[in-house]
Amino acid sequence: ARPADDVATAEERELYDGPAVLRVGDVDHTVRVRLIGHLEPIDGQYHWQGAIFGEIADDVLKRPLATLTVEGRTAQARITERTPQGNYGVVGVGTPPFG
Repeated sequence: ARPADDVATAEERELYDGPAVLRVGDVDHTVRVRLIGHLEPIDGQYHWQGAIFGEIADDVLKRPLATLTVEGRTAQARITERTPQGNYGVVGVGTPPFG
C-alpha cells in the first residue's frame, strides 16, 4: 500500500474521453467529456473530474447539480465553471460514470 500522503500516479488514474449525456434539471445535453479520476486515500472515496465539450446553455451554472451518463452508467455531478475556451468543468465523488 502507498503512504496516505502519496498522490495517485498517472498510471493509477482512470481516463475517459468520449460521448456522454449531461442532464441538468429535466434537459438532456449530448456532449463529449474528458474525465479522469482516482481513489483518494485520505477519505477512501473515488474522486473524478474533467471537462464538458459541447453546446449547453450558460444558465447551467445557476443549477450546477447534474447527472452525467456514459455508456449506460450514470453518476451525480457538479458543474464547476465555464473556462475561457468555452468548455465547462465537472466534478464528482463516488462511483464514476466511466471505467
